[in-house]
Amino acid sequence: MPDNQQNDSKLSFSLLFEQWSPLGFALVGGFLLFVFSGGISGEFASGRWKSQGLYGAIFGWAAIQTGFAFAVYGFVVGKSDGFIAALRGTRAMRLFIGYIKRAIYSGFILTFATIPLIVTEPGLISGDSWGYRAVAVWFTIFLWSFLAFLRLAFNFGKIVSVPDKHFNGA
Repeated sequence: MPDNQQNDSKLSFSLLFEQWSPLGFALVGGFLLFVFSGGISGEFASGRWKSQGLYGAIFGWAAIQTGFAFAVYGFVVGKSDGFIAALRGTRAMRLFIGYIKRAIYSGFILTFATIPLIVTEPGLISGDSWGYRAVAVWFTIFLWSFLAFLRLAFNFGKIVSVPDKHFNGA
């Protein structure tokens, strides 16, 4: 087995953590939203927290995230030289393209899932209401999307920090 294929088949804890941590942390966050639903819904019931501000902020973030992730995708796919071209065809690049796609898809899902919340503004004054449960699931999707975006941005930063070697002639 060639060296690069042998390295492609190795799994490490850090790689598994990188791949699954956005979803794992989002699920933990979603679980905590249900565990602490009484206190959270109390903040909305008292008027200290405003749901329309939350919906608007996350809607705006999702739109920005989706645009950035799509721009990264265009940059990576369109670059035909340098370090990015050297990564093409490797497991690392396949994983990175997957990270980009998940950030784009999750941003789209989040954007469209937020529109009904902005329009209907479900009440969050009771942790047992359908509105609170729906928003908790929606916020879990936000957490997953946001963490997937952070993973993308971190890895993109690492990739573009490698300087391309320039050929100055013979």
